[in-house]
Amino acid sequence: MTPLDTCDAIERFLREKFGGVRLPAPDGGESAINFFQMSLPQPGAQILKPRPEDEEGNEMELDEGQFGDDIPIEEGGYTRAEARAIFPAVVIKPVKMSGGSEGEFWDMLTVVLTVGAFDDSSECVEGIKQVVNILERCRQLFEKNRVLENRFKVDLPITYELYDESVRPFFFGEMVTEWHMRLQTRETDLSAN
Repeated sequence: MTPLDTCDAIERFLREKFGGVRLPAPDGGESAINFFQMSLPQPGAQILKPRPEDEEGNEMELDEGQFGDDIPIEEGGYTRAEARAIFPAVVIKPVKMSGGSEGEFWDMLTVVLTVGAFDDSSECVEGIKQVVNILERCRQLFEKNRVLENRFKVDLPITYELYDESVRPFFFGEMVTEWHMRLQTRETDLSAN
């Protein structure tokens, strides 16, 4: 078993448990939770409208009613349409691997779950609530189901923390988990995509 097998199992488990969950979206609708491995998708490569500029070429501030779905929120960043399609999201990423020592049958893998939400409403309350609720639900699920697919066992305690809010209208939190997995019995194929 490889670290990616563990991440696949975590994603399958969370997709199953969160499959029917819909969270309130900033536009008043509902959003499903998206799952990604390694990182969030990059902002789209489509042609984007530039942010409006004043006569001196400085970016103009936009009123709430002027937010265009196809204008990047920040230079080089997501548009509002992209952010609404991607978030809320859970990114599953292996960050540290420790091989079993002599006589042990287990490898130890550290997996970080980063939860993100987008909330461009004036209150910015739903975004942080989504992050907390998703992280807390993941914690409860892993504590109740410590072994996934009879192969991967999570260590307790499971904790998480929230990032500061300096990246508004995006909100993030992170859970670091430690997983035991049987020693690798196959070699990793470096030619696989």
